[in-house]
Amino acid sequence: MSFNFDQVIDRRAWHSIKWDKYRDLDVLPLWIADMDYPTPEFLVQAIRNRLEHPILGCSSVPDDLIETFIEWAARKFNWQINADWLVWMHSVMTGVDIAVRVIGKSGDTCVMPVPTYPPFLAVPERQNRVRVYSPLAQHDGRWEMDFDDIRRTTTKAPTFLFSNPQNPTGRVYTPQELSELASVCMRNDTILISDDVHWGLVLEQDLTYTPIASLDTEIAGKTISLFSHTKTYNVAGASAAVAVVPDPAIHQAVKLQAARIHPTISPLALAGATAAYGDETTWLQELNSYLRQNRDLLQHAIEDSQLLRATNVEGTHLMWIDATRLPVSNPYKHFESFGLGLSDGVEFQGPGFVRLNFAIPRSLLNQCIERLLDATTPYR
Repeated sequence: MSFNFDQVIDRRAWHSIKWDKYRDLDVLPLWIADMDYPTPEFLVQAIRNRLEHPILGCSSVPDDLIETFIEWAARKFNWQINADWLVWMHSVMTGVDIAVRVIGKSGDTCVMPVPTYPPFLAVPERQNRVRVYSPLAQHDGRWEMDFDDIRRTTTKAPTFLFSNPQNPTGRVYTPQELSELASVCMRNDTILISDDVHWGLVLEQDLTYTPIASLDTEIAGKTISLFSHTKTYNVAGASAAVAVVPDPAIHQAVKLQAARIHPTISPLALAGATAAYGDETTWLQELNSYLRQNRDLLQHAIEDSQLLRATNVEGTHLMWIDATRLPVSNPYKHFESFGLGLSDGVEFQGPGFVRLNFAIPRSLLNQCIERLLDATTPYR
């Protein structure tokens, strides 16, 4: 099977959040983490099959989905998951809110590495918690966690919230890094909340994504892991997610909150999830190959600009660009004036940076690169 990632699809008349932001403007929308590639046909067909039944009512989670997810975890990560660890819900961010809510008490701290995905930043306040930042640092051309700082900040913190692969820096954390993080948090009795939504998007061929809870049973007991197929298979509009929670008490608390907040999931989303976790096509290999080529072309352009910098994107389809050497007061607005709709690093706790989503057809990427170079040419 071969998938066409070069196809340019007009999304402007289809209520796309990504494209509606710059409706009727000559601005390429490269901000929200939404790929401009067709959702794979096998997944769409699974949704069509569900539509054969004339009623789309409130639905329970199919046994097929549970079994398929458990088999997927064993096949992909050699991780043996029990069905009674799972809590199904509408989205990963629903799970993040629930996880922070059920651990600790009002006024407790929630530590998170920064820069980070902006919706993370709003969660602690929404759950009457105090957010504490642990800055990521660049070492040898990659972003790393500062374990000394994490050791200090988690001393009295019930929760540590992070993503792997990391958004926005594109790091795919090694098992050694994850093991050290777990060791620090376990010594401080801090529960790990791991957003693993980008699990499938690993661009470096010599790297492997590892769920932190798969390292050993003790770590799993101190972790709430959150998964969805939506990023890997470009189906965010039909969202379903699952929390893997081995600890019985935490599992029960998460389950009760999930039932209160969003008790049912779309039957179409459940059908899509079953197809995704049971995928036996070449979708993922072909997608990552195409993204890898896009990343490399974009990285070369950034180097050619002489003013921008970016570390290697190991995972995700997002490039975290350092524009601090560009002599402008607001890089986000500057690039926007050259027809590039990026994400503002300020929103990630990364002033002077912008995030660029390069999951677009090659012809649009070429336009992006041309505009990126035009935006830096006057200052070289």
